[in-house]
Amino acid sequence: MVFFSIMIVLVFLTSMPSLTVTLRCVPDHQRSFGLGIQWIVARCLGSIPGPILFGKMFDLACLVWQKRCDGEGSCFFYDNHNMSVNLLILSIIFSIVAAVAFFLANFFYKVNPQSEDMHLEATAPSSHHCSQNTLTTTAGSEPPTPTV
Repeated sequence: MVFFSIMIVLVFLTSMPSLTVTLRCVPDHQRSFGLGIQWIVARCLGSIPGPILFGKMFDLACLVWQKRCDGEGSCFFYDNHNMSVNLLILSIIFSIVAAVAFFLANFFYKVNPQSEDMHLEATAPSSHHCSQNTLTTTAGSEPPTPTV
């Protein structure tokens, strides 16, 4: 149960930073495209080598293979303890590699000064509080008529 808890922490330790990194590093008008590319890459890296590696872990835990004339068949009996340990170790290794990659990316990330200045200007309150429809009068003059 302790190992399962560690795996859950490692999954959350790697999934949320990837979303945050993408949303912070990609310009506002390209965020949906950036998230789409991120998920395509993640799915390709996870769905191509993942089943092959996990299948190899199943094969390593096999105790009795079916014999066929044309070669080995499927596995009849697995060593459940060995298989669970193999799968857990493989999952922990990949989660640790992903977490280390995120921490290194965070460590080496340098903020672009131009983008930081633009962000500050965009979020700063405006000093102009007048709208076009505001009427102002000066002493001794007629108020201007609003234009439509």
